[in-house]
Amino acid sequence: MKKTKFTYRGSYLAYVLTYFFFYFGMGVFTSVLSMYLTGLGKTKAEMSFIVSASSLFGVVMIPVVGYINDRLRKPRVIVGVMLAGVGVLSVVFAVARNTFVLYLLDGLIMGLISSISPISERMAGAGRYRYGTVRIWGTFGYAVAAQLACIIMEVTVPQLIFAMIAVTSLIAIAGFCGTDDIPFEPENEHDTADRQFSFLRTPMYLLFVVIGFIFMGASNLNMTYSPILLQELGVPTAAVGTVLFFSTVIELPIILFSNKFMDRFSGKTLTAVDFAIMFVQFLLYSFAPNAAVAIATVLLMRAIGATLFMMIMLKIIRGIVRENSVSTAMGVLNATNAVSAILMQNIGGHLVEATSIRTLYLLLAGFAAAGFVLSMFLRVQNTKRVFS
Repeated sequence: MKKTKFTYRGSYLAYVLTYFFFYFGMGVFTSVLSMYLTGLGKTKAEMSFIVSASSLFGVVMIPVVGYINDRLRKPRVIVGVMLAGVGVLSVVFAVARNTFVLYLLDGLIMGLISSISPISERMAGAGRYRYGTVRIWGTFGYAVAAQLACIIMEVTVPQLIFAMIAVTSLIAIAGFCGTDDIPFEPENEHDTADRQFSFLRTPMYLLFVVIGFIFMGASNLNMTYSPILLQELGVPTAAVGTVLFFSTVIELPIILFSNKFMDRFSGKTLTAVDFAIMFVQFLLYSFAPNAAVAIATVLLMRAIGATLFMMIMLKIIRGIVRENSVSTAMGVLNATNAVSAILMQNIGGHLVEATSIRTLYLLLAGFAAAGFVLSMFLRVQNTKRVFS
């Protein structure tokens, strides 16, 4: 029998390297950033100010990168350049101490990562492999990163975690170089800038922008303060990392078996369920009598809600927007979500300083309830099979 020669381009190995190491780098930076900054002596208000920079820079960078990707149609080149920037800036972040410098660096690093994320999600849903079998490696990479970053912070020099980002960025570049092309519709003379942004006149898209504004603002704030809540309840830093690891691992079946339910249920149903999960999660954080309840809540709900919404975003955008505008539409949506994160991070920081984290979560539960009500008005066709 003749052996088939291994070809790296389009191979499953390329996708494993892409998603594991891209999300590993993201996980190293985002999972422990709040603890790292408070460990440097930053107040909660200063920490929230620094973290909010990622969203401010993302407002500009995400839609611009999405538009460039739809126009140039060279996602691997675009992603490679941005990942190289992430690696270099992460090393600089490790030696920075000034609050404003940290703010600028965080904004640039997370702006680049956030701009890559919509492209990577589109790649996962457009390649030769089923979405769940590809995207699952990103979840595993993020989970490993959260655990490892917390261990490094506790037992060695915390700055080492940012050197890891530089290394994983290089490996992720090698992975992206081997992925398949994203499908686009044939270009024609009618593909003007006005048509590229025609989705901005679609009522259901605008409604989903508002829904995303609420969900992602609350979710980003939760990602920042849930590790601190666990610390305040007496959970050691390394144990917090373990909790974050398993909370991410628990979402693996959601991604792996996404083909069983994501294309079956409507965007309206899935969005409503996600907001219900968020509402219950925030109430439990607000009234948790001890660390055990908070840990159980983080394990069962923290990562699942955010991951489910990322898939919902891809599903709804693909159901509303033509293929040549998908990256642009996701970029605009993510930029709007970034504005929400800016407002929520800064308001949340000052609110926690004035009251407590539990009060913050009670307010966030109200936002989740509002999002649930708005999701009842979503009307999007459920005809495209994105996850099967």
